[in-house]
Amino acid sequence: MTLVAFIVYGFLIEPQRVEVTHWERHVGLAGTTLNIAQLSDLHISEIGSTERKTLEHLKLLQPNIILLTGDVIDHSDSLSALNSFLKELPPSIKIAILGNWEHWSGVDLKALAALYAENDVTLLVNNCISLSSIGLRLSIAGFDDYTAGQPDANQTFLNCGKDDHIIIAEHSPGLFEETPPPEMPKPAFSLAGHTHGGQLAIGNKAIFTPPGSGRFVSGWYTTLWGDLYVSKGIGTSVLPLRIGARPEISIFEVN
Repeated sequence: MTLVAFIVYGFLIEPQRVEVTHWERHVGLAGTTLNIAQLSDLHISEIGSTERKTLEHLKLLQPNIILLTGDVIDHSDSLSALNSFLKELPPSIKIAILGNWEHWSGVDLKALAALYAENDVTLLVNNCISLSSIGLRLSIAGFDDYTAGQPDANQTFLNCGKDDHIIIAEHSPGLFEETPPPEMPKPAFSLAGHTHGGQLAIGNKAIFTPPGSGRFVSGWYTTLWGDLYVSKGIGTSVLPLRIGARPEISIFEVN
């Protein structure tokens, strides 16, 4: 009976228990404060209960920036569902990067980029966007995925604002076990996903994390690149199961 309850909880209950975690980061924005919502590993195939709850949270939170940190879809036929989800996002600056499943799914990456553009989402693939045009000394640097793509730090930082504070977005956190390029500007902090917090974590210990995770599972870490936050993500992969790793929307109050 206990095993049945465990399975029911893991398949039917925890995957829908979307939690919001809040973090404050001081980077030196000269009196300005903005909220960044990180959504990782959505793995959207339809607009189900988890997606609806995610949208409800976002509409209440009204973040200034929504950052989609990869594995937003994992099948080539999921673009329609993604389009429906993006159209329901609240007004904000919206930025996306690629994860391993965008590469592995067979999705037309040009069609994906066009879909993002139609919904006012900037897709960054080894590129950087500066927010100086709206009065913020802040740049978001988006790497290609470490597991399935070709991240290029030197290329990525070329378009960052010269005097901006930089936030790095990379899907697979294993990158942050590598030695950063010697000329790389030090980021304010970095954000990643990919691990799902293990998706199955007993006693706060992940049973498994996918290749490309490195030593990381979830939460804050100190790396050679600076501080890194690894999100547990929202969706599921392989099995629609979560135990001990609730779906997570991460909110960063940056000032």
